[in-house]
Amino acid sequence: MKRLYTLLLLVLLILPSSDTFGQLGKMLKDKAKNFASGDGLNKLRDLTAERLDEARSNFDSTSFSYAISLNDNSGLYDLREKGEGFLKIYSNLGKVEDEKEEREKARDLLDRGEGLYASGYYQMAERLLLASKEKYETHELTDDINYPKVISNLGLLYSTTGRYTAAEEFILQALNQEKESRGEESTGYGASLNNLAVLHKETGRYTEAEASIVQAAAILLDIHGNNSMPFAIAQNNEAMIYQAMGRYDQAEVVLKKAIDISAGLQSSKSGNHQKFISNLALLYQEMGKYDLAETTYKDLIALKERRFGKRHPDYAHVLNNLAALYMEMGKYDQVETLLKEAIGIYERKFGKEHPLYAAAISDLGNFYRFQADFGAAEPLLSETLDIRKKLLGTEHPQYVQSTEDIAILYWKKGEREKAESLYKESLQQSLSFINRYFPPMSEAEKTRYWDKLRPRFERFYAFAAEAPSETHPLLGDVYDYHIATKGLLLNSTNKIKKKILGGDDKELISKYLMWLDQKEKLAKLYSYSREELVEQKINRDSLEKAANATEKELSQRSEIFSEGYQLNNVTYKEVKARLKQSEVAIEVIRFRNYDKTFSGARYLVLALNPTADFPSKVVIDNGDHLEGRYFKYYNNAIHQKITDEYSYPQYWAPIRPLTKEARHLYLSLDGVYNQISLNTLRNPSGNYLIQEYDLTLLANSRDLIGNNKSASQTKSAVLVGFPEYGNGDIPPLPGTKAEVTNIGRLLTSKAYKISTLSGANASEQSFKAIANPKVLHVATHGYFLEDKHLQQGKVFGISSESARDNPLLRAGLLLAGAGSTTGERQNTFESSNNGVLTAYEAMNMSLDNTDLVVLSACETAVGDVKAGEGVYGLQRAFLAAGAKALIMSLWKVDDEATQELMTKFYAGWLKTGNKQQAFKEAQLALKIKYKEPYYWGGFVLVGS
Repeated sequence: MKRLYTLLLLVLLILPSSDTFGQLGKMLKDKAKNFASGDGLNKLRDLTAERLDEARSNFDSTSFSYAISLNDNSGLYDLREKGEGFLKIYSNLGKVEDEKEEREKARDLLDRGEGLYASGYYQMAERLLLASKEKYETHELTDDINYPKVISNLGLLYSTTGRYTAAEEFILQALNQEKESRGEESTGYGASLNNLAVLHKETGRYTEAEASIVQAAAILLDIHGNNSMPFAIAQNNEAMIYQAMGRYDQAEVVLKKAIDISAGLQSSKSGNHQKFISNLALLYQEMGKYDLAETTYKDLIALKERRFGKRHPDYAHVLNNLAALYMEMGKYDQVETLLKEAIGIYERKFGKEHPLYAAAISDLGNFYRFQADFGAAEPLLSETLDIRKKLLGTEHPQYVQSTEDIAILYWKKGEREKAESLYKESLQQSLSFINRYFPPMSEAEKTRYWDKLRPRFERFYAFAAEAPSETHPLLGDVYDYHIATKGLLLNSTNKIKKKILGGDDKELISKYLMWLDQKEKLAKLYSYSREELVEQKINRDSLEKAANATEKELSQRSEIFSEGYQLNNVTYKEVKARLKQSEVAIEVIRFRNYDKTFSGARYLVLALNPTADFPSKVVIDNGDHLEGRYFKYYNNAIHQKITDEYSYPQYWAPIRPLTKEARHLYLSLDGVYNQISLNTLRNPSGNYLIQEYDLTLLANSRDLIGNNKSASQTKSAVLVGFPEYGNGDIPPLPGTKAEVTNIGRLLTSKAYKISTLSGANASEQSFKAIANPKVLHVATHGYFLEDKHLQQGKVFGISSESARDNPLLRAGLLLAGAGSTTGERQNTFESSNNGVLTAYEAMNMSLDNTDLVVLSACETAVGDVKAGEGVYGLQRAFLAAGAKALIMSLWKVDDEATQELMTKFYAGWLKTGNKQQAFKEAQLALKIKYKEPYYWGGFVLVGS
């Protein structure tokens, strides 16, 4: 039945004045009185409803209900054009009000909100969908069949705009409503499950995403059959989840099924088929199947040409993607032609002052730079910068990218002063992006974002490594940027979130959720151009002020919040001021060499001397050898207990000149340096580094400035050892029983209150309940899963796919009952107390007031080494949990030697209160008994 659509609420929410109404609106207002009764009113009902239905019908029905996971934005321009038609009719209807029931008014708002959402006008869509929701609820119409659809659409909208906290709340609400009203076998329930899966995929929760999408696909298949668009969408999304998990072959099979289905369902309404093909091309590209990717792109180009012709932005977009593929394939002779054709299309369609034109000429400029044709590159990259500055502003990520592009150009031209100035600008803005985007992100989202941003810092380090002198002002900037970003992912905001949401302060929880939503919304809006902000009536400045005000209030109300979310800006000058005359602070920075692309590993070592104006540097060029054959030699020498005269010249001799006459070195390590015990390096005279220096290992040299963590004032210790592993192949560790007993005796003699977890009591549940002891000593098996262990299935009850994606699931501790995990499937990061404590779980423990954690287990310091992030494993986990210092092992240490080392360490520490001194003296004492480093050098102490 046709209905008269009203605009009374829209005028109040969106349109600033009646002057903005178009011609149709003016006609309707002038003649409204004449249509108050009779045929005139009926004709108006028919006119408005027909025109809106016609505009809305341009979209496929799935545009309003199903989230579609994409590798790329291809196809969005066609969507925008459809939306402009919808919006033009919608905005010109005037504000004729009909005598409607509230139920009809709520439905009208829903329909309009859906149309605006499908058109890409998200701000307007949100206002109308919220108004529809309010109307249904205010008039007690929540039993209406369309109310769950409003909730579902809001969840879909928030997910699309990156507001994941709000999205999950609404999607789960819609899911429950569909389950209660229509059951688990309904289309609405299947659509909501699909949307939840895409949300989980976008936030890095891949195992949960897989479970949801498989269930959604089964429901939609049963209802709509295997030749329907809803089922094809679910298949596409399932493939995208597999791709994100690295299961490429499976992704390819499922995605081809989606394409086969959508091929028979193509129409002018739906571009889904082309989206799926674009996904397949990019999947092939990621898999390295370049020939298949090329063929798929060419098929897509042919489809675009048939549908739109050769002058459409969608056609140009695929040309751009094909050009990028040819760059990877080395088919450089075909790149320029494709980019120039795309540029011509964008210029004819939009003119030169448009983001798409700017992006295309940027690609061409960077291609010329890659070809060392700097004369052709410079005007294009400069034009890009000017356009983006005008359209997007200087704080937009694309403008910052253009700034770096020109910095690289000047660097390669040899104009270092110009390059340095531009690089500083781009890196300073990049730090502001981190402060802006990180707070509401999940741990997985942060990792993905930093993986995209870190290459900019690596290129800068490569630029700085070529500084003309060994002590240069630029090195101070390098030091500052590195200590600002090193260990960036160490801070567990997930832990902070759990603490706040698990508290009793309802007002704080409400404010915190509001702040998360504000930050997520802003993160999306920062990618908008000025034109888009104006077009959608968005006041970003106002939202920024509101978010800042909420953040300030939260900082005042919650110490947990202020410590967790505020990034401390520390400079090399502040670190230098803390050094004594006999001390030097050293930052080891791993980076990749950069010419036209990234290549082999190199190391930039910066040293801070208290008397020097700037840091001094050494560049070690043979990083690949240090991480390969030299490390293999070092490792073999340790385990075979042979004299190693080869490792010192490789790992330490280049650094030695930076230490000058210093005796005490503060070392913040990176890359392979995290995998060797520096104390065990033997110099040509036969002495080890432990005899030359006092080495203090820090996660970051800015830790010398201090932090807000305070050790527990209560003398309390938790000792964990000799767990009862149960059935399975895990060998018992009887030596750990004696170790825990001896340490307990020492601590008790110093008035420590001891809690011991052993046998069946050393369970995962009990371990995770530990809260802020001064000392936590753990004597049990540790593990680290290398790539070769991560085949299909599970290891220690952990899903291999999840472990491949998140290094914090590769490392952990085995506790009571761990022997039974071999037959268990782990579907989430939370292990349900199965006896395996992963590093991911340890990261969220409450150890903020813990002075020392000792992991007296095999290879507890081992993990996935990430440049600039340290060791992703138990080391990262316990530091993130709040521990001030951590003792761990780099290799499997002799049981008897471990007991002796630990006993001597505790005796010395409890006597002097100096952990570093006690640890060194314990190692030297053990060295007298055991000459080989294998026995005395396997443990390292990190932290203060």
